[in-house]
Amino acid sequence: MYNIWDVMLTNFFSAPVLFFFLGVIAVVSKSDLSVPGDVGRGVVIFLMASIGIRAGAEIAQMEGGLLAVFPFALTALIFGISITATSYFLLVKLLRIDSANAGALAASFGAVSSATLMVAISLLDSLRVTYEKFVPALYPFMDSPAIIMAISLGKWGIDRQNSLLVSSSSPAKGLEGSGRKKLSTIIVESLTNSGVYVLLGSLVIGLIVGPERLEREMKFFYGMFRGILCIFLLEMGILAASRLKELKFVSPLILPLAILLALVSGTLAVYVATSLGLSPGGAVVFAALAAGASYVTVPAAMRVSLPEANPSLYLGTALGITFPFNMAIGLPVYLQLAQYLAR
Repeated sequence: MYNIWDVMLTNFFSAPVLFFFLGVIAVVSKSDLSVPGDVGRGVVIFLMASIGIRAGAEIAQMEGGLLAVFPFALTALIFGISITATSYFLLVKLLRIDSANAGALAASFGAVSSATLMVAISLLDSLRVTYEKFVPALYPFMDSPAIIMAISLGKWGIDRQNSLLVSSSSPAKGLEGSGRKKLSTIIVESLTNSGVYVLLGSLVIGLIVGPERLEREMKFFYGMFRGILCIFLLEMGILAASRLKELKFVSPLILPLAILLALVSGTLAVYVATSLGLSPGGAVVFAALAAGASYVTVPAAMRVSLPEANPSLYLGTALGITFPFNMAIGLPVYLQLAQYLAR
């Protein structure tokens, strides 16, 4: 069993995490360093393809195949919906945040952070802790339902506010119909987002081809993964540091709530994943899915479905609070708990 302080130090001084801080320092020192948009998109596509194809190859070897993964996919879906709903009502009732911003923040908390997922994988690889390769591919099963749930709650709250101002039933019906149309659009968009699309597509390719015939491709994905991850986290460092100034627009109470939600979600995820039979490494990856705050799929969805929401609020929280907390403290805590439960 690893000591939590050793895990924190290993994580902090790993090359990918140090690249994250390199990006932060670049912004603070006003360097002109940047990762071109096309390169950043290419990096995400590579990482998602690597996760997906390894997941598909592992599922192909599992007894029961896709049916064996179904309970985990269903659990991921329940987590995404539950975290989103809980976050929304806490934000509305405790922090008195309006429905649109509460919906956008809840979507961020319930959906998946690809950066947190990548750091979790990097940490486990550094410590030589094995994990079930299909677990990262549960990403869309948690991400998409969380976004859909948040949009539904946000629109429900806005409609309730409008109903207090407008007594006529015809405008309400118009709003409802518009909401349904946008919701169907966002379901498609969340599943065809480039990262999720490549993840699901490469998972299917891994299933069809199988591990034996993917041997050469696996060497490429395994060999390049950590190097490409360094560039990904360099960009995350630049993004996070550039968003820090936006935290001045965020209520001070968001800070403890964001940390509490991450810690509770990650802890519950470890307990549930362990009870379902996942290894400590698999439980940590599942916790990374549950504890992260999305900054990729959520902004695109909110621009279409909840345009009233302030991007500075949910992006600043995701990149300035939740991600740094999980990277520095959350992931080592989840690993320590997972190893304790496995004894």
